Amino acid sequence: MHDPNFKVGMLFGTANIFRKTIRAHAVKHRRDVKFQKNGKHRVRAICKSEACNWFVYASWLSDHKTFQIKTLCNEHMCAMSFENTFVNSRLIAEKYVDQWRVNPDRSFAGMSAQLRIDTNMDDSKWQLYRARHAVKGMIDGAVKEQYSKLREYTAEVMRINPDTTILLKCDDNGRFQRMYICLGALKQRWKQGCRPLLGLDGCFTKGYHIGQLITAIGVDANNQMNPVAYVVVEAETNDTWGWFLDQLAPDLELNNSFAIVWISDKQKGLINAIVEMFPNSEHRFCVKHLYNNFKAQHRGLLLKQIVWGAAKATTEQE
Repeated sequence: MHDPNFKVGMLFGTANIFRKTIRAHAVKHRRDVKFQKNGKHRVRAICKSEACNWFVYASWLSDHKTFQIKTLCNEHMCAMSFENTFVNSRLIAEKYVDQWRVNPDRSFAGMSAQLRIDTNMDDSKWQLYRARHAVKGMIDGAVKEQYSKLREYTAEVMRINPDTTILLKCDDNGRFQRMYICLGALKQRWKQGCRPLLGLDGCFTKGYHIGQLITAIGVDANNQMNPVAYVVVEAETNDTWGWFLDQLAPDLELNNSFAIVWISDKQKGLINAIVEMFPNSEHRFCVKHLYNNFKAQHRGLLLKQIVWGAAKATTEQE
């Protein structure tokens, strides 16, 4: 496959294997080849240069269930080319999938240099981007297929991590809608070694399922962050925040709303959910979110220092 040497009578298992061999030949010898006939039972490839007579033709042998080369002119009369339509993201992905598996963080510059050495062909940044995306699908499986394995994933996590709570919610058509995860080890750590304080925030998710990732973060005695629980929901609304807190409260045994302090941004759905479920708890807003709004109208280092100084003050006079 890396350097095919065509001969009349050569056999191939399928037409697809024969086509791959032609692509490998074109890339190896830097020739621009095209398929003149490309069917299920016969394939004919020729050189794009009008001055070149190179061609290969193979067809299906029904009695042997095999593809065979019938006619061939195996000499190129054209000059080598630095552009080849076969050098695309699919070929790059298939060629370097093993290398990407070993080093998933390989840079585009390194990949481009390797491709230029192997094929003497120029590539584009977008070809490499699409190739890396295709390789990720080969290694990790297609994104859509991952959603069909969520129930198995839930059962396995709950088996190996006791006291874990995972809730999977689907819509009326059985499609994924929401997922709540509170790992048992994180839950116990928050109960035993963290302050009675939780920070709530969310961010957008990208990819096949566009929605929101919402998290609850605790703080231990060393002021280190401790993730407690997280959910994937369709959007930040009163309903989704309320659903998250409905699952979180019994997990963390938040029976007394006087004994917990919340930190969040000023997301209206979150404010309403906390007031409804924990009417007696303290609810403070994140200074970083407040300052991002403040600095739009009030710029400068001095004003920034004053805002943070006021936030850290422990008395009204200070």
